Amino acid sequence: MSTTQPGDKRRRRLRWPSISIDLSQPGPRRKFLFLLVVLGLVGAGILYGGLQVFHWAESNEFCGGLCHPMNSVYVRYESSPHAKVDCVHCHIGGGFAYFARSKFDGMKSLWFMITDSYPRPIASPVENLRPARDTCEECHSPNSYTDNVIKTISHYDNDEANTPLQSTIILKMGGWQESTGISEGIHWHISNPVYYIAADEQRQVMMWVGAEQEDGSLKEYFARDLLGMAQTSFVEHARANGEVREMDCIDCHNRSAHLIPAPDDLVDEAINAGRISTGLPYIRAKGIELLTPHYASVAQAYDAIDGLVAYYEDSYPQLYESQRRELRIAINTLKELYRTASFPDMALNWETNPDNEVHSPFLGCFRCHDGKHALVDTEGEEVEVISVKCNLCHTVPIVGRGSAMLVEAPVIVGAAPDSHSDFRYTVEHRTTTDAEREECYQCHGQGFCENEACHNLSHPPDMLYTHSDEYRRTGDQLCYNCHQAILCSRCHPGGVIAGP
Repeated sequence: MSTTQPGDKRRRRLRWPSISIDLSQPGPRRKFLFLLVVLGLVGAGILYGGLQVFHWAESNEFCGGLCHPMNSVYVRYESSPHAKVDCVHCHIGGGFAYFARSKFDGMKSLWFMITDSYPRPIASPVENLRPARDTCEECHSPNSYTDNVIKTISHYDNDEANTPLQSTIILKMGGWQESTGISEGIHWHISNPVYYIAADEQRQVMMWVGAEQEDGSLKEYFARDLLGMAQTSFVEHARANGEVREMDCIDCHNRSAHLIPAPDDLVDEAINAGRISTGLPYIRAKGIELLTPHYASVAQAYDAIDGLVAYYEDSYPQLYESQRRELRIAINTLKELYRTASFPDMALNWETNPDNEVHSPFLGCFRCHDGKHALVDTEGEEVEVISVKCNLCHTVPIVGRGSAMLVEAPVIVGAAPDSHSDFRYTVEHRTTTDAEREECYQCHGQGFCENEACHNLSHPPDMLYTHSDEYRRTGDQLCYNCHQAILCSRCHPGGVIAGP
């Protein structure tokens, strides 16, 4: 009688068959080696294919071309000065931590795209962007001292003749000069640690600014509105939650790879490139007018731009007949400018992402340098404010117009005289005597007084009540040339309504 139990049968059925390979025999040895070669080739193919897929997933074409939500920022990236810098260099970087974070974010982005729930527009700034010292400063060295740079900007008036304008300005790049120990100019902000707390995600409203001193202490400047409400305890809360940010390159050059120029800059660039003819009356003004609105679709924008045909046919019939070709080229150029600078499907345009590198049309430097961030003593008395003197970073622009285009650049020779220590001299120098004017010529040259940025302005007697018209006609920058310490908020503390 058998003594085998049912469990023993199951164990026998589940037993793996024994495999015996006698490598001492030529036949099995050849088969075994062949198997190893095949497995090696398959493994190498899988590894190679995986690496290729990985590199493809990290490519600019994948990020900007295949991923639809990113196409708009990719278009701007391709026309930026950083178009040859791979996206991953700034947005991912080396190391497992950045790699893992990028893959996790990629899964979220994939889900947003599948469910059509991604933000419109793509939010900026990127919260987990690699530090500027690991990206920008691999090529740029803002800590080293840089000489002054003369910059000439060619733009045009909104008059019938599209009169050319030329602004010449000296940018005081500065930085830290090791030989003298002097830190000054625009890049003072990088060679000296500066910290801030912003009230909004786009870092446009500054609640607190801290400038580190040589002894390691901080000069703390609070927005006056918060001081008026005795709200200063938020700083400690922000420190505890890691919300205090140290200023770096990205805080000013925040759109260096994805800038969308304002309509006036787009049109000026097209005119300078010969793509829009100044022979078309008011073409600059009409171009800006057409590129500024928020259209529901690209097709709607194109229809509006095509309306230029009717405008010139009605207003300038003879010119319309003689310059049909120039008008068609201008219309096609404006359509291209709109297509590459406005993205209705992503609710993205030039107003969506402020550019902090300049201070027009956005606040830029004036986010902090507005005369409204104050340092107070222990008694609560105001001691000083963050300077609003524009000439700390650049000279007064020299502007030439039309046939009176100026070629003379502002000159900095030696130390500025005592009269220039306060920027009020731009207003007070009208009382300069002939003898004193000769001293001015030693630095500025005799053509300096023809500067249209300051002169040839006719302020009417009722300017106090009609200055909104002048502001609308000339823009804020012309006002700031003289009224640098008198911002709109001095009289309009609640802000200026749209279209004053």
